[in-house]
Amino acid sequence: LAKAYVTAGIGQGVQLGKGSGPVAHTKFPSTHEHYPTIAFNPTHANPPAFLPMISSQAASVSSSSAKKIILGKILPIVSTTEWITKLCETKGITDVQLRIKDPQITSNTTAVTQLIAESSTICSRNNVRLWINDYWKEALSLPVNNKPFGIHLGQEDLTKCIDCGGIAKLREAQLALGISTHSFGELSVASALRPSYISLGPIYDTTSKDVNFEAQTVDTVRKWRELVGDDVPLVGIGGINDAERVKEVRNAGVDCVAVIGAVTKVEDLDTAVDCLIKAMN
Repeated sequence: LAKAYVTAGIGQGVQLGKGSGPVAHTKFPSTHEHYPTIAFNPTHANPPAFLPMISSQAASVSSSSAKKIILGKILPIVSTTEWITKLCETKGITDVQLRIKDPQITSNTTAVTQLIAESSTICSRNNVRLWINDYWKEALSLPVNNKPFGIHLGQEDLTKCIDCGGIAKLREAQLALGISTHSFGELSVASALRPSYISLGPIYDTTSKDVNFEAQTVDTVRKWRELVGDDVPLVGIGGINDAERVKEVRNAGVDCVAVIGAVTKVEDLDTAVDCLIKAMN
């Protein structure tokens, strides 16, 4: 953060005489251009980007977005093939994330791999993109024609993935990558990897997952929107359980909302999804 502050100050300094002018006193970093990233390999300061994606909002105004994949406005997160099937058959769903929570499955690598394979088959049949939460090794073990579209990694799993050379393997497999962030340091880590999207959370208090961070609030969403480049979609997650909250985070700058209860705890799934998508417009 100090480096970002000084870099911005140099950029706004006024030359006095023949020499360089003093560093201008600016403010907390407010642009991705000055925000620092963490280089995991100093000899490769600019690693290749993961599969680039673009938000639907950016795609509607950009003439250079034709080759980029458009990330859906909502990203439902579920844990079973039954829910994967329901969502794939729901109008407006383009992306879905599988977060495996059943202890009987998570304790068995074969069961995890099978669940991912079945979910990938369902999504492929319905032209829906499947994201796998954390289990990147199992996803990579599948045949090329049955691999998921992308992987989502939390910070702890991201660290493990980096330590064992998994990032290079994911790039080689040409999978998309989404990364969770909760703090400025984590944002520096995520930005350095040039992922397909960056998520921030929890925006509101949530009961779906134990987290060590307080609710971020929409003020943090606005700050993240400044610090995440426009070419990287920003996903909001955590406690976004109705259309009003969707509108609030959309107005603060998110391109996509990850939701759980907003789709799994409703009586009419089609109507609920339609309302969430409209709230993102």
